[in-house]
Parts: sequence; structure tokens; C-alpha cells
Amino acid sequence: MKKGWYFGLVILICLLAFGMGNMGERDVIDIPEPEKNYAATLVDQSDISMDLEKFSFEGQTYFIGKLGRAEISIDFDKIDSVLFILQDDQVKAKVNLKDGKALEILVDKGKNCYGISSFGNVRIEVQDIKKITLHGCEKAISN
Repeated sequence: MKKGWYFGLVILICLLAFGMGNMGERDVIDIPEPEKNYAATLVDQSDISMDLEKFSFEGQTYFIGKLGRAEISIDFDKIDSVLFILQDDQVKAKVNLKDGKALEILVDKGKNCYGISSFGNVRIEVQDIKKITLHGCEKAISN
């Protein structure tokens, strides 16, 4: 009886160990379909640069953050570039506007940016981004 119990325990451990090999990994990164096709150049914290199409922030074509106690959204049409600096649980984003003005907002570090590069789909957390330069809207996306 004891041998059967040990054998069953070994089998259970093996199944759990082999079954957990791919936890947290996905086969394909799903890109949300933004309403407009923005082109952007993204530089991550490792200084790796990539050109992206269908760029979005959490699937939207605007950044959401806090300015003081207010929550604001800034449309991509108004943005030239954004510099990111990690601060505790949030990221300070210095938003350089096309009209020459700049403002700093706080963005949740776990939010994601998405895009499509020449080599594949890209998903990156805001905390891992150093700079984004927006190049404008390429064309409207039709469903």
C-alpha cells in the first residue's frame, strides 16, 4: 500500500513539474486594434530601438495619467515624444507636445504599450520604456 502511495506522489510531482514549464508564456502576442494607425519609434530601458505601427497605449490612441490629483488623457495627435522615468510604483512621463509645451504626468508602471514591428508583435510595460517618439497617424484602420 505504501509503495502505491509513493508511486502516485512521484507521478503527481512529475505531472505538475512538466505541466508548469510554459506558465506565464504565450505563443502569440495579441495586439489590440487601435482606431487609428500610429507609427512610433520606441526605445526600451536597454537602449533597444524599434519602429512600430498600430502603436497604442492599452489599446487606445492616447496616454492616460495623473497631473496632480486630476486624471488626464493626451491624444497621440498632440504628442511629439514621451520620456519615461521609473519612480516607485509609478512612472513619471515627460510629455513633449507638438506645440512646444511639455508636461509631466504619472503613469501606472504596469500599463502596456503595443505595436507591430517588421519582425513581430510587441507588448511592453511602461516601466520598461525609455522613450517614445510618435510619427503621426499613417491611415485609418478599417475593420
